Amino acid sequence: MPEIMLHSPIGKENPYKTELTTINNPRGGKIAFLFNGHVSVLPFWSNLESEVTAVLEPSDIMRVVKPNTFAPASAATIDDLSSADLAVVGVCA
Repeated sequence: MPEIMLHSPIGKENPYKTELTTINNPRGGKIAFLFNGHVSVLPFWSNLESEVTAVLEPSDIMRVVKPNTFAPASAATIDDLSSADLAVVGVCA
């Protein structure tokens, strides 16, 4: 007869060290948005872009909505967006 092993559902976190990194204030800089275009998130993403734009008052905005929701963004797209001071990337983008 197989043995049934019970494990406690309460785990312990692995110890880790974090290095605090300071980023430059992106206010007034160039902001990039990369979104996977999934219809279930369109209203949220639209509001997110509006809020980030209102708060940070960017000098330039780059927007990319991927043509294929499930494919990764192309290397060329990532290279283009890397010139931004801040990039907001949606999940699975």
